[in-house]
Amino acid sequence: MNKLGSLFIALIVFVVSGCVWQRIPAAPEYILEAPIPLRMGVIFGNDTASTDSISHIYGLAVIKGWNEMRLFDSLIYPYQEGDRVDAVIRITITGGWEDEGLMRKTAVNLAIMLTLGLAGNVVGRNMTVIHDALVVINKSSDEIVRHSVQVTSTIELGVGLLGALTYWRESPLTAEHRDRYVAGYELQRKRIAFELAKKIRADRQNLLSKLGKFQVKDVVP
Repeated sequence: MNKLGSLFIALIVFVVSGCVWQRIPAAPEYILEAPIPLRMGVIFGNDTASTDSISHIYGLAVIKGWNEMRLFDSLIYPYQEGDRVDAVIRITITGGWEDEGLMRKTAVNLAIMLTLGLAGNVVGRNMTVIHDALVVINKSSDEIVRHSVQVTSTIELGVGLLGALTYWRESPLTAEHRDRYVAGYELQRKRIAFELAKKIRADRQNLLSKLGKFQVKDVVP
C-alpha cells in the first residue's frame, strides 16, 4: 500500500471516530496550610442518607480532599453519637449533569454529518455539571456556622461522524458513555472540596471563637 493510500485510510478512521478530542479544565491545586485545630465528626445529608445519594458519593471525595489539604486536625467519618469531637459537620450536596439542549445538540450533529466528520475537529458537545454544596457545623444541637457554594464544571467533547450518528438521542449519563465523564466527575469532586475549604478557612477565627478554641498566637496581650 502506498503512502497516499495509508494517509487516506488514516483520514477516514479519524473523521468517523467516535471521540476526536476532549477538553477538561485543570483540577485545582490543593493548598497546604496549618490545619484548623479541631476534631470534627462528619455526616452526610441527613442521618438516614443512603450510600448511593449524591451527598454520600461526593461527600466521601470532599473528606478525602480535606484530609489531603489538611483542613482540620482530624475528620471522623462516619460520626456516631458519643464520639469525642469538637463539632459535627453536615455535608449536603445536590445537583448533577445538565443536558446541553436539543437545539445545540441537533446543530452540532448536523454540522458533523454534513461535513462527513470534519466539523468534529472544531465543534463538539458541552457537558456541564452543577452542584450546590452546603456545610453546616453544629455543636450539640446549636448551629455554629454554615457555608454554601455552587460549583460548575464543563467538559467539551469532540465527536466524529460515527459519534454523531450514535449519539443522536443519548444523554450524557447513558451507561456506554459514562467512562467519558469519569474525569469530569473527579474534577467536580475536587472543586467542591476546594471551594468549601476556602470558605471554611476564611472563617477560621470565627469558628474557633464560637467553639471556645483559642491559639496562643490568637491572644493579644
